[in-house]
Amino acid sequence: MRLCFCPSERENKAQPQLAYVSQVSESNGPFVRFMHMHPQTVELILITEGDGEYFIGDRIYPVRKGDLVIYNSQVVHDEYLESGRPIGTICCGINNISCPGLRENALIPDDIVPVIPLYHHYATVEKLMSSVFTVINQHAVEGPAMAQLLTQVVLKYIEGNVLLRTGNDAIQRHENLLDSIKSYIDRNFYEPIRLDTLATKFNVSPYYVSHEFKRRYGYSPMDYLIKRRLGEAQSLLTTDEGGREKITSIAYRVGFSNLSHFQNYFKNKVGKTPANIARTIVKLIIYYLNINAC
Repeated sequence: MRLCFCPSERENKAQPQLAYVSQVSESNGPFVRFMHMHPQTVELILITEGDGEYFIGDRIYPVRKGDLVIYNSQVVHDEYLESGRPIGTICCGINNISCPGLRENALIPDDIVPVIPLYHHYATVEKLMSSVFTVINQHAVEGPAMAQLLTQVVLKYIEGNVLLRTGNDAIQRHENLLDSIKSYIDRNFYEPIRLDTLATKFNVSPYYVSHEFKRRYGYSPMDYLIKRRLGEAQSLLTTDEGGREKITSIAYRVGFSNLSHFQNYFKNKVGKTPANIARTIVKLIIYYLNINAC
């Protein structure tokens, strides 16, 4: 990581002031920065390489190249999770930010998703933020003054072109990812799915999958998977064909590789064993067949 501090301009104290700028390259390995917050500084983090997860406020968000992460002042954040995947970033720490309708040193409302995909704006924002870093890092003549001016341009561009969406695209992407995980479980519940299976497939951490899925749907992914399997087993048991099918066969069909586990889960959740359900269904079928024969 390369970190450069920038002296503020005394005559422009009313304007936003660049406090520091840093650059982290993916090739340098993961940069460990544990939970912290900045009392008066807003940070703009541009993801330039890689992907991973950031803890911001009270939850974890997936981030990837092309995202802009905004830390308002006084917001706890953690830029290193257990995945340990390196992420390339450019960071600008800015003081004296004042936006209409927001608290001091807040660039976005505190209740919106702070990870915003830039899409076609990425190239422009990357050039601007890279220029801020370059004029400071290379000790250019009038470097601090130029960096302050460039910071104003960065903020104007982001406010006018990116924040008009107020993070709605980021919210949608976060929700779409969770919906995709749920849909995958629904389509493949009979497969040997584990938490790390989902994490690998959707390129997020097991922690993210577990906690954010439960936050959205009320069940952990594994609880949802088990309920999905048990629900399918109930459907099979309550049909003519399923009622006559062996319990072992049904257990395997819905994704349980261990018959004992299937029976225990079923009895615990349903209140009856699969065999009891099957016997009841067979008796009902025989009863209705006899009635129809009379």
